[in-house]
Amino acid sequence: MYPNCRMIFDCTEVEVQAPSLMSNHNEVYSSYKSRTTFKALIVIAPNGTIIYVNDLFPGSTSDKVLVYNCGVLDLLKAGDAVMADKGFPIGDLLPPGVDINLTPFKETPQFTRGQVMETLKIARSRIHVERAILRVKYFHILDKIPHSLLKFSSKVFQVCAGLTNLRCSLIKKVEDDMKS
Repeated sequence: MYPNCRMIFDCTEVEVQAPSLMSNHNEVYSSYKSRTTFKALIVIAPNGTIIYVNDLFPGSTSDKVLVYNCGVLDLLKAGDAVMADKGFPIGDLLPPGVDINLTPFKETPQFTRGQVMETLKIARSRIHVERAILRVKYFHILDKIPHSLLKFSSKVFQVCAGLTNLRCSLIKKVEDDMKS
């Protein structure tokens, strides 16, 4: 439904053991999750393949800051499009000529029929990044990162993402096309 879409963005958080220093605690505390976390940006291709996972950042880091610091936007060119949920205010970060498909913001008491249809279309496409994130977390290696593993956590998360790409295709049609 979005032929120019090159990347679908989302973030996820993994719980970390609460640091003993209060200054460190505030840095990794996620008000969204109400606990101490690290946050990862995951980018998938429209076929469901994970194409980018950044190093883990403290849970208080905004999604926009993660995208800004990742460098993956440099791969886009005019005519491309990206997809994200409305929590990603990254339109101003995109290279010239690159579009963003976001779920509509509710500006009136009720969505119009067109806004409802657009939200459904985007949700059907974005669900694949949510499924990719679930697959990464399936390994349960990073359910709660202890202090002793903090320095390895980014690499472990990235390995889990790589292993996820080795599993059967996230999208059935892609898998069927590869078999034929």
